[in-house]
Amino acid sequence: MEIYCTQLGMLVEFSYCFSMNEKLPCRNVIGCWKGRMDIVQYLEERFDKEILMKVFSCLPKTKIDRIVDSVTSAHKEE
Repeated sequence: MEIYCTQLGMLVEFSYCFSMNEKLPCRNVIGCWKGRMDIVQYLEERFDKEILMKVFSCLPKTKIDRIVDSVTSAHKEE
């Protein structure tokens, strides 16, 4: 399944929403997928409550923070 990602501005596969945040769900995953599936149930079946609290209770990263993280990650892979 694919959906338009408002953060990236392009189509992404469902699996990407669970790999881009250090193997944790994207904090926007509920809003993006709620119209297409029971995403809350999906999350509850696959992740501990503590992990879900960690993901969804913190402040979202700014666009600059995401860019810096991407650059840092790219440099680590070199």
